[in-house]
Parts: sequence; structure tokens; C-alpha cells
Amino acid sequence: MFRTMRSTLVVALAVLFVASAVALAADETVLGTVQKLDVQKGRITLQSPEGQSMELQAPAALLAGLETGDAVEVKISGQKATMIHRLEGAQQTDTGSTKQKQRPSGMRQTE
Repeated sequence: MFRTMRSTLVVALAVLFVASAVALAADETVLGTVQKLDVQKGRITLQSPEGQSMELQAPAALLAGLETGDAVEVKISGQKATMIHRLEGAQQTDTGSTKQKQRPSGMRQTE
């Protein structure tokens, strides 16, 4: 009985480890407009061009220099921003989403 429980536990831990590794590797890049910033708490709220809001954690260094209304490209992993790039040449619309005049070369959105 002890061997069966030990084997089951080893298999369960292996599955959990693999699932965690896959989840951590699932980075995504999104475009949006900064709706709220809280540098003290390391939080940023984005609004996608489709109007959806997303709140992310981010190091204060990534939030430095950003302002509400900025069009940004954000690389995310889970609920954390790992890279934030302010987009030049994007104009804000009345709804807070962005219309891009021209996306900088080398920038692309992944889905």
C-alpha cells in the first residue's frame, strides 16, 4: 500500500511540474491603452482595442514614464507584465482604445 501511494504521489508531482512549466512558458503579447497606473502597488490596467479591460502586475521599473492614455504593447506571462513598450504614432480615440497610424517595424500582436 505504501508503494502504491508513493508511486501515485510521484506521478502526481511530475504531472504538476510539467503543467506548471507549460503554463509559465505561455507568454502572450497584447496591444492596448493604459487606463490606470499604480506604480506604488505595481499595477497597470489596460483596455484592448476591442474594449476589454485587463489588470496586470508589473515591476515599477516597467511602469516608469507611462501615463494614462498611452498606447502600449505588453508582453505578459500569466497575470504579470514582463515587457511594456509605449507605441509611438498611435492616437487615442474617444473610447480610450487606440487606432494605430503606423505600427513600428518589428512589432506584431500574437493571439
